[in-house]
Amino acid sequence: MKPVQPATTASGRRRRLLAGALCAAAGAGVLMALQFGRAPVAQAAKAGAAADLAVHLTGVAGNAGQVLAALCDRDGFLKRCAHMVAMPAAPSMTLRFKHIVPGRYAVMLFHDENENGLFDKSPNGMPLEGYGFSRNARGKYGPPSFDDAAIELKPGAISIDVELTY
Repeated sequence: MKPVQPATTASGRRRRLLAGALCAAAGAGVLMALQFGRAPVAQAAKAGAAADLAVHLTGVAGNAGQVLAALCDRDGFLKRCAHMVAMPAAPSMTLRFKHIVPGRYAVMLFHDENENGLFDKSPNGMPLEGYGFSRNARGKYGPPSFDDAAIELKPGAISIDVELTY
């Protein structure tokens, strides 16, 4: 799995940059934007001081589409995140973030089943595609807070489990 790279075609740009990609928590009218592309806020961690995160994802509804994930610090949470990956969907899968500067982060992701680059929802704001957060955090009337989803990344490898909610 490779980090999302800027695309050169219009359809690839639309899918990968995801400037309009929206992800909402169940029952919420509050939206969070996942903008996939290169964010200028992150610097690569130096060898030996880097953290690697494996996100073991379960509950993915089939093989259709892709799963889009973002690893965000407090400033980027529910906004533009510095670390992002996309991977073809599978019922059980592992997404990897490599060479991350140690610190507090939260993972947010969604299953883009129809690969339209959007987190689809009904007219009343209910999610139509699966989503999840680190620590399986759930918000009340919106997405969870950064503190509810935050994990501490220290140098070395760490893994977490996330179950998608549909």
